[in-house]
Amino acid sequence: MRCSSHRRRPSRFGRQPLAGTVLAAFAVVAACGNGGGGDRGGDVSPPRTATSTPEGTKSPRPTDSKSAEPSDSATHDDSAKPPTVSPGPPRCTRDRLELSLGRVSPGAGNLYVPLVFTNTGAQDCLLDGYPGVTLLDASGERIGEPAKRSGPERPAVELTPGKSAYATLHTVNKGVSDKPCLRPADRVQAYPPGSTWAMRTDADSFRVCGGVFEVSAVKAGRHP
Repeated sequence: MRCSSHRRRPSRFGRQPLAGTVLAAFAVVAACGNGGGGDRGGDVSPPRTATSTPEGTKSPRPTDSKSAEPSDSATHDDSAKPPTVSPGPPRCTRDRLELSLGRVSPGAGNLYVPLVFTNTGAQDCLLDGYPGVTLLDASGERIGEPAKRSGPERPAVELTPGKSAYATLHTVNKGVSDKPCLRPADRVQAYPPGSTWAMRTDADSFRVCGGVFEVSAVKAGRHP
């Protein structure tokens, strides 16, 4: 069928019904709008197909930048923080201690003397370990060698204000050894355990004999 803009002339045999004429004209227009029945089929655009998502698959959603950020529970996890450890009492130093020498205790040729540290401060403090001890003469000169550490280590001693701890000084009686006694001391100088400040107290003529001069770790109390 060819499309033509010329109108058909009425049949000589009579006029066609009005409804039939309208339908025939509509068919001609539709055929012309679609390319004329196939001789121009290459110019006709194929029908578009709607894109469908496979059944059971959710269509992709735009990424929300906020949703990618870690939540507060991940960035502020209190359980990951190390536990808070409260500090203990400070170490006892010279500025909060008093030094004294106790009574000599003889036994089987040995002499033991407690070297006493007393907390004179307003707060608790700790003594832990061995003091450094030296004997001095009246001029402040050292007599012999410093005391050697002796005996086992002991737990730290926590001193409340007014309380004491002691370390035991050990030597031997005169004549127990072939080594002679040193001259009597005028002062005892002692460094509290872990401290670099020395303290001094009256030695009461304590002297070292037989080449034996030892000191133990501190222990709670004023005497054995």
